[in-house]
Amino acid sequence: MIRNDYVANMMKNMSLSLIAAALSMASCSQAQETTNLTQSASVSAAENIAGNWQVIEAESHIKFTAEQEGNPFTGQFNKFDAVINFDAENIDQAFVTANIDISSMDAGDKDRNGALPGKEWFFVKKFPEAIFQSSNFSKTGENSYAAAGTLSMKGVSQPLTLPFTLDIDNGTADMRGEVTLDRTLWDLGSGAWSTDEWVSTSVRVDVKIKAKAK
Repeated sequence: MIRNDYVANMMKNMSLSLIAAALSMASCSQAQETTNLTQSASVSAAENIAGNWQVIEAESHIKFTAEQEGNPFTGQFNKFDAVINFDAENIDQAFVTANIDISSMDAGDKDRNGALPGKEWFFVKKFPEAIFQSSNFSKTGENSYAAAGTLSMKGVSQPLTLPFTLDIDNGTADMRGEVTLDRTLWDLGSGAWSTDEWVSTSVRVDVKIKAKAK
């Protein structure tokens, strides 16, 4: 004959096993739901990051103008891309991320082209790109705006507001912006180049973007 206390212990153990199994199944279901939600959020983020404008590189430029020993010179970055999301009717949803390939720089002179990628200037080997990001746009006129964001170069990030004009016609956007930077804020030109004795510390940046609506 089986003792009553043995049966009781066996039933107790079976009950604990069933509870553990139920908890395990619930945990797996919750984890799967969490994974699905995470994947869904990732897909939505990826779709948002795509932007709604495609830059026409051949008709766009990022140029800069400074002075060397009192003589102005102009250069440009030949490779860059940008993710742009902009709708004039929903400006609070606008954002831009622009990546600039510093190694594509042409400063219009053999000596400058040899010096600027070095450690005292852009240190391209360690910091190959500059990035401008903004999700804070404001309307300043009939077809003028300002994008307040952050410009990162040479491992330094500084706030930057880019004022620009924008004309959109038949699915094509023409954007023009201009801003003057103090290069020393990004440690561009250290040592003997840290003042404007040889090269101006003020650098004017001219941005032209032509894009097609996606």
